[in-house]
Amino acid sequence: MAVETLGSRESTRSKNMAKRRETILREARTLIADEGFEALKIRDLAARAGLTVPTIYNLVGGKNEILAVIIEEMVVQLRAIQNAADIDPVEESFAKLINDLADHFATDEAFFRAAFIAGDRSGLFEQSSGEGIFAHFVQQPIEACARAVEEGLLRGQISPAVLGPQIYGCYRLARQDWANGYFDLDGFRKQALIGVFLCLASDAKPAFRERLMDRIASLSNG
Repeated sequence: MAVETLGSRESTRSKNMAKRRETILREARTLIADEGFEALKIRDLAARAGLTVPTIYNLVGGKNEILAVIIEEMVVQLRAIQNAADIDPVEESFAKLINDLADHFATDEAFFRAAFIAGDRSGLFEQSSGEGIFAHFVQQPIEACARAVEEGLLRGQISPAVLGPQIYGCYRLARQDWANGYFDLDGFRKQALIGVFLCLASDAKPAFRERLMDRIASLSNG
């Protein structure tokens, strides 16, 4: 007959807590996707998760804490997508990033729309925040532009520190327009890519600029 030790009891308790926490977050994501963040009520969430209200507060917290955890999970996923897009040449790096983001959003479009809207309204994506999504993601286009200068694709007349955030702004604004329903994911891809290529073209050397203009023409006519 097996003897239950203090360590095994603690392990079982920790596993059960983790399972309940994931249930809470899963049901919260479903509620946000179905009804929006504003409709999320802890009492309703508790009923859906089969838990008590105090348990939800103890394991995750209130509405704002739940949203912060969900956004943090999103940021981890988006950073992985960004890291995978670190390829050459520079325009293909941005094209891969934007296409991969669109494909990721398509896996649960209703949820991502609602979560981005809630994150924007809550200030979690605030540009001045050292912890926001802007702070995490703006460095990649800056570094990509610096490499393009070194490779002789960009003139360097516009500093990468200036050009990079403008490029990031192209797909950030396209993402906001998509989240608010102004266009679908194909519209997101098109608007983001055209904006990025126009930014790059503003500092591109002749051969690279011609390449970018061909990409822009193809997107505009597509």
